[in-house]
Amino acid sequence: MPKHNLERRRYRITTPWGAWQAVFTERGLYEFKLPSARTPDGLPELRGQEGPLGVRVRKALRARLDGRRDRLPWEAFDLAGRPYFHRRIWRAMQRIPFGEVRTYGDLARAAGSPLAVRAAGQACGSNPIVLFLPCHRVVASKGPGGFGAGLAWKRKLLALEGYDLRIKRG
Repeated sequence: MPKHNLERRRYRITTPWGAWQAVFTERGLYEFKLPSARTPDGLPELRGQEGPLGVRVRKALRARLDGRRDRLPWEAFDLAGRPYFHRRIWRAMQRIPFGEVRTYGDLARAAGSPLAVRAAGQACGSNPIVLFLPCHRVVASKGPGGFGAGLAWKRKLLALEGYDLRIKRG
């Protein structure tokens, strides 16, 4: 598989929730990260530098943080060079409806690999485009499962969609 050597352009998107980080290549949105202490201070604010896609990312983030449904199309993402299995899992993850959750097993089945439950969890953990590839909507069969940024973030993101993670699934 060819190495992914395209120039990466990094920006911040400042919100009341903190500064999100968006990374673009000429192929699309390459990474999207939750606010954290590791977001570099010197990043430029994303405005119109990335053309229609940059504007769309800002709009979609605003909508999500307001609890509204909005998604980016699969074609907006630059996932070149990432493992094929991970891309299959992320594609299945993107199809989980707003305000709903699925288990890692559900996700593995939806990706065509019903026995790859742990691998599905690993793919969730390496998700480069958090929020728009909604790994927060994936839970363990007997609990909330993990989340790289911590369960508090997972609960907040699901609450924005009207899902209370504390409610037992029936």
